[in-house]
Amino acid sequence: MNERVLLVDDDPGVSEVIGILLEREGYAVSHAATLKASLEQIKRPDLDLVVTDLRLPDGTGLDVIAGVRALRPRLPIIVITSYSSMESAIAALRAGAADYVIKPFDNEELLRAIGRTLSERRMLRGARPLAVEAYMREMVERFQDSYREIELARMLGIGRKALWMRRRQWGLKRNRKSVS
Repeated sequence: MNERVLLVDDDPGVSEVIGILLEREGYAVSHAATLKASLEQIKRPDLDLVVTDLRLPDGTGLDVIAGVRALRPRLPIIVITSYSSMESAIAALRAGAADYVIKPFDNEELLRAIGRTLSERRMLRGARPLAVEAYMREMVERFQDSYREIELARMLGIGRKALWMRRRQWGLKRNRKSVS
């Protein structure tokens, strides 16, 4: 994996336990105990994810989210808190958090949230196309000149607009003279 996670929590015990859990799973972990320290570390180009507590001594997790959005808009953030409320969850998600995990959490719950968030980030960065997308592209390349657009879209189980958008994204053009 080698993905780097910045863990922002002012409780050294919680920070250490989560850090050990993440390192055991193959993540590289950096720590920050304050908003100010987290904003300094966010500037690091090798960060892949920020996990922040909602309450910090010099600010909140919402301030961390705002700082991340200002400096690194695509860097995903997960908020963890023991002071949960519907309002704080909604505020965190609206501010740009990818997930919201309530303490005390099950280790697997946190690992699933982190895995899901990093997987979405990898897909957005184009690390690996989905197998379905690769199959669809192969089918379009092979049959786009043999079938009408509506037939090809039906074969793939998608709409004509979705087919058009994918072909445009892939840079594929139809040979108009053989299709009627």
